[in-house]
Amino acid sequence: MAKAFGPVKISGTLDELNFYITADGNIVRVKGKTGNTKKSFKENPVFTPMKLHSKDFGLCAKKGRVFRQLVKAFYDHAKDGSIAGRTNQLLHAIIKEDLVHERGERQLHTGLQSAAALEFLTGFEGNKGRPLPTVLKKKIAFNWEKRAISIKTIHPLQDIDWPAEAIQVHFQIAIANWDCVNDAYETVYSNEIVFEKKTGVCPLAFELAPLENKDLWLAFIHIKFSSRIYNTLKVLPRRFNTTTLLAARIFEL
Repeated sequence: MAKAFGPVKISGTLDELNFYITADGNIVRVKGKTGNTKKSFKENPVFTPMKLHSKDFGLCAKKGRVFRQLVKAFYDHAKDGSIAGRTNQLLHAIIKEDLVHERGERQLHTGLQSAAALEFLTGFEGNKGRPLPTVLKKKIAFNWEKRAISIKTIHPLQDIDWPAEAIQVHFQIAIANWDCVNDAYETVYSNEIVFEKKTGVCPLAFELAPLENKDLWLAFIHIKFSSRIYNTLKVLPRRFNTTTLLAARIFEL
């Protein structure tokens, strides 16, 4: 590609040359030679890093679709438009923890064996506009042995950041086992606990069955709000609600 200089600007085709008028000037290129060909992209080593990155990121996109299914019932009520991209970014950070395989051949399950990978997972938000520390004013942790959160009681009016139109808050937790090698998962949801906005101190008593398989365990908390329209209670749109990954535990392969 080259630029044509002169008092007259040319647009169109002259012999084997194509002329274009753009914001960058009068551009000219040889007809039919519009850039890199499939052959040059395949054979030119300068494109190797790009191809390896694409291979890694493609795997993350595939695994990310499964990841978002782990607690789909939660994400259906609490997520933002960036969740797919943020999931892919999260998994790409984890796959880079695979120091066994070469770039382009790295595996998610190998990267998950690092301590850093579990830290990356912890705190992942389904809705970054309503992160858990903003919605819930109490610190919270998850105990795998007891299958329970650290908070035993809550004062809804004092401990929760309420959307203006909300009159009820819904709490639920879930644990999932993710076999990311075979793209299989198992999810167990707790009972849902609902509180009115102006109630006093209330117990948080969740019942949660154990998981059968042991690959990667992930614990989630879901907080959503509802309002009353005439005599009907309606859950608020997803942007008001929260789904957060509380804890992760990996088992040896």
